[in-house]
Amino acid sequence: MLPELGSIGPFTFYSFGLMAALAIVVAAVFLAVDLRQRGLDAGMAVEVAMAAGIGGFLGARIYYVVEHWGEPGEGLLTGAGLVWYGGVAGGVIGVTLVSLWRRLPIGLMANMTAAPLALGYAIGRIGCQLAGDGDYGDLTTLPWGMAYPEGTVPTTDIVHPTPVYETLAGLVIFWILWRMRGRLTAPWALFGLYLVLAGAERFLVEFVRATPIVAGGLTTAQFISLGIIAIGAILVWRGWNRRDPAWVGEPAGSPAG
Repeated sequence: MLPELGSIGPFTFYSFGLMAALAIVVAAVFLAVDLRQRGLDAGMAVEVAMAAGIGGFLGARIYYVVEHWGEPGEGLLTGAGLVWYGGVAGGVIGVTLVSLWRRLPIGLMANMTAAPLALGYAIGRIGCQLAGDGDYGDLTTLPWGMAYPEGTVPTTDIVHPTPVYETLAGLVIFWILWRMRGRLTAPWALFGLYLVLAGAERFLVEFVRATPIVAGGLTTAQFISLGIIAIGAILVWRGWNRRDPAWVGEPAGSPAG
């Protein structure tokens, strides 16, 4: 584990913060590529990435505080598995505000941020792994199980390294969404696919995470995941064979409608 990278005077640099910043930068690069291919201003990528990042962190923190009201303060991410949903909500609000300011269709911007969002999440989970902040899973005897003795939330037990699972899943989701940009061009359709894939990933990983069961053998995060999957499926179904003639730009090499 490497929660702290070092310090300069009173300032301490944390691995989670570094990976969070890297996630925003890398996501902005891929968003800029998509914007340029659509004939739009690639410079907007920085604005959108910053808005999504700031909104995501605020949403994540607010969600955490509400869920743990009255409890002693802990880290931003915990085994409760709920912070991600607050982050998505906050990120959507941030991107929506930029879209309104730039006078771009919100559905278009949602589609363009889907793949970068998945990639940013994958990179962010590397930060969770380095920090050992309590996102690890249940006890395991699998050969890749590991302990987090020096983590922010330490444990000497051999557990599932669930941040690693989520990083790998995030990379796969990113690859799928990036390849589907020319197929799901209807407003919100590609973002809907992101919700389906990311919701399914979170639903499955919860089975090996150290998260309390609330009902029916499922965690709170899994119930939320089912709702997100349903919303995403509706968005995909509505836009699967639809190509808006007024749509702004298309990725290079997109198939003809």
